[in-house]
Amino acid sequence: MYGTRKKHWKGLLSCLLVFVMALAVFPVMASAEETTVDTWDGTADTTWYNDTDTEFRITTAEQLAGLAAIVNDGNTMEGKTILLENDLDLAGSEWTSIGNGNNVVRYFGGVFDGQGYDVYNLTSLESSTYYHGLFGVLSQNGTVQNLNVIDANIKATDSSLRVGILADWTNNAKVINCYTSGQVESNGGAKLIGGLVGQCTGGTQFIGCASSASVTSTKEDPESDTVGGLFGQWENATADALITDCWFDGKINCEYDDAAVGGILGANFDFDVDQPGVTIQNCFVATTDITCVQPGNITWIAAIVNSSVTNCYWPVDESLEEQYIAVAKLVVDWSQGTASADPNFDESVCGEAVTDFGTQEFLNQLQENAYDGVQWRIGLQHPTFQWDGYNLSADYSEVDQALVTIPDDLTLYTEESVAALNEAVAMIDRNINQVNQSEVDAMARAIEDAVAALQYKEADYQAVDAAIDKAEALNPEDYQDFSQVEAAIAAVERGLDITHQSEVDAMAQAIEAAIAALEEHPVAEEPSPATGESSDMAFWLSMMVAAGALLVGALAYGKKREQNS
Repeated sequence: MYGTRKKHWKGLLSCLLVFVMALAVFPVMASAEETTVDTWDGTADTTWYNDTDTEFRITTAEQLAGLAAIVNDGNTMEGKTILLENDLDLAGSEWTSIGNGNNVVRYFGGVFDGQGYDVYNLTSLESSTYYHGLFGVLSQNGTVQNLNVIDANIKATDSSLRVGILADWTNNAKVINCYTSGQVESNGGAKLIGGLVGQCTGGTQFIGCASSASVTSTKEDPESDTVGGLFGQWENATADALITDCWFDGKINCEYDDAAVGGILGANFDFDVDQPGVTIQNCFVATTDITCVQPGNITWIAAIVNSSVTNCYWPVDESLEEQYIAVAKLVVDWSQGTASADPNFDESVCGEAVTDFGTQEFLNQLQENAYDGVQWRIGLQHPTFQWDGYNLSADYSEVDQALVTIPDDLTLYTEESVAALNEAVAMIDRNINQVNQSEVDAMARAIEDAVAALQYKEADYQAVDAAIDKAEALNPEDYQDFSQVEAAIAAVERGLDITHQSEVDAMAQAIEAAIAALEEHPVAEEPSPATGESSDMAFWLSMMVAAGALLVGALAYGKKREQNS
């Protein structure tokens, strides 16, 4: 596939030769016009530094800006260790890179240990900027480790040669356990651009590094860029040059016909044909979002001359009619200024294509070939490092525990409270990383609160009401004792929930039982007509006798008074 594109690589190589020759004599120095003025929003604090101590701890963005001021003033920090002890937010203000010279002056040559902290919102947009990354130049054993540069925003429109988020240029340096995200763009042409570092030279080593950045090369100049997900271009590699246990899962877009585009490394060219090239091992590209005007100049891993690529992995993009080359082995004619792919090169010696990066099998492969000290873990979308909180899953144990507390039968609860619980459950997102653990903890709290707020439905009192209606339709005077029905009705307790349904049903049954036990008053027998008449006669006769007796008594009393008078 590459063999038919000789003209593209010829244009690319012509551009690259200019870079290589320039580097051979170290003439690259930022002029006064190229060196940006520190426009950091706030002061650059250098008061924390002294020449006597060998270890310094910084906690503010002003102190970080002060480090840039010290290095850019000529202090390489050789023999000094800088420990970052806080997350820093550069707030989108224009950043001045740490190191604005080359690999012999004004570079960072000490140790910068981020200790796992983050630098947010690194921004470099001014057209006069010559260096753009957090570090402009790392050289002469300069080391950066355990650092995340998050949500960077870099756009290089100037005449600079290289652009990267962590660093623009690394020479005989070392970068360990570093991660970048955000976007880096070149629209000035003739640049080496990478999501981690723009240009690497000499025996620089990268161990356990990664990027999820968006890397864009916009065609605004006839001279094309060299573009890599992690590294733009590597030149003049020595036997120590190393890229091991690194990954890229961001995005690359290049508008140049002659550009080399690689998921890990855009291209590796060495000015001396006898130089070994960089060793690339145990790395992978998990994204398929890599495009170029000339798709044939894309490699999943890298385009190399003498480099060694082993145990590397790349994706299968089923949307492509023809898969990208994983590794292009370049045949260079320095006298003619041409480069073309060796059609006989077997890329299978470099690794293999992977259809699923999330398997345990793939993780095991990485760990079996891991560099000393590198620990791979299952990540959100693919394996990553044990320290990588941005790509390792948050702890969902509390969410899972909260889910266990949800009752099995939700039909017992009101529709409103169940709807609130379902909403809390629906908000669970299993793709949250460790950095945002608080969001996952909030999910667990929301479920717990919704469970606690569940409200039982009211018990069904229909049978009770029907029994009461039945009792109220009766006339208590018709019964010998209606008190048991009245007592059963009085015993009804309203407002019980559905968990007390059996009690409510018992209330209805008690009323029904009391009604069923009612006894009516006995009905009196009516007398026969004959018996009635006789009784009446006897009554009147007795009354007449009594009246006569009273009359006789009265007459006798009157007579006696007459005699006495």
